[in-house]
Amino acid sequence: MTKTSTREAAPETEAMVLAYAASLPELGQFSVAEALYRRGVKISPSAVRAIWKRHELETLYKRVSAIEKRGPRKRPRLTEGQRARFKRAARRQQLLKDVETENRGGKSKIRRRQLLVAAAQAFHRHGYKGATLKGIAEAGGILPCSIYHYFNSKEDLYVQVHDEGFKDINAAVTRALAHVRDPRERLEAACAAHLALLVGGDALAGFTGNTLVFTPNMDMLNKRLIKVRDAYEARIRALVDALDLSAGIDRTQFRLALLGALNWTQVWYRPGKKTPSQIAHDLVEIFCR
Repeated sequence: MTKTSTREAAPETEAMVLAYAASLPELGQFSVAEALYRRGVKISPSAVRAIWKRHELETLYKRVSAIEKRGPRKRPRLTEGQRARFKRAARRQQLLKDVETENRGGKSKIRRRQLLVAAAQAFHRHGYKGATLKGIAEAGGILPCSIYHYFNSKEDLYVQVHDEGFKDINAAVTRALAHVRDPRERLEAACAAHLALLVGGDALAGFTGNTLVFTPNMDMLNKRLIKVRDAYEARIRALVDALDLSAGIDRTQFRLALLGALNWTQVWYRPGKKTPSQIAHDLVEIFCR
C-alpha cells in the first residue's frame, strides 16, 4: 500500500483525489481518504485537502461550481442529493458574504445583541435544555447555521447572555453611584438601578437577575457562570458591608435576602404605581430597620 503525506502526492494519487472531487463532490476530505485507503492508497485527510486547495476545490461549493462550469459533454450528471447539498453549500456561501458585509457596515454588534436578547427569552421560557439554537436563530432573524458566526455553542451562548446581562447591570450601577457618598444612599441608588433594568430593560437583565438566586443544576455551566455572578455579588456585598448595622445582623443573609427581594420584584411589578427608585427606597428602609 502506498502512503502519501501532506507535502507530497504522486500524480496518480492526485488524479484519484481530483476524480472524487468531480464525481462525488459531496464527500469530505476524511471520506475521500477512507475511500482511497480501501483502494490501497494511504493518504491523510489533510493531504486530500491540500490537493483540493491547490486546485481551488477545498469546499463543496467550489467543487460543485467547478463541475457546473464544464461543458455539457464533460459535465457529469449530478444526483438530486448532490444538487440539494450544493444548494445548501451555496446558501452557506451567501450567508458568509452577508456576514462580511454586515461586519463592514457595523451591524454585527447589533445582530449579536438581538441574538442575546432572543436567547435570554428562550432560556427563560424553555430552560437551558428546552431552548434550541434553531429557535433562537429564527427569533433573532437569521438562519440556524449563521448563529455559529457569533457563538461557538449553546453553552457559549448561555454564558454570553449572562456576561452581557451583568455588564449592563454593572454599567447601570456605576452610573448610579458616580456622585453618591453616603453608604445607605449608595445601596439605595444601586438597588434602584438594578430594579430599573429588571422591570424596564430588555430580557437580558431580567434573565440575569433571576440567576443571581436561581441557577440551573448543571455543574459545567455553573463553573463558567459563577465568576461573573460572584463579581456582581461582591459589589453588592461591599455596599452592604459599608452600612452602619446592628452588631447582631448577619450581613450575608441581609445581602442574599435583599437580592432575592429585588429580583422577585419583576414578578409582581406593574407600571404606573411605584417607580423602581421608590421601591428601592422602601426595600432598603425595611432591611436597614
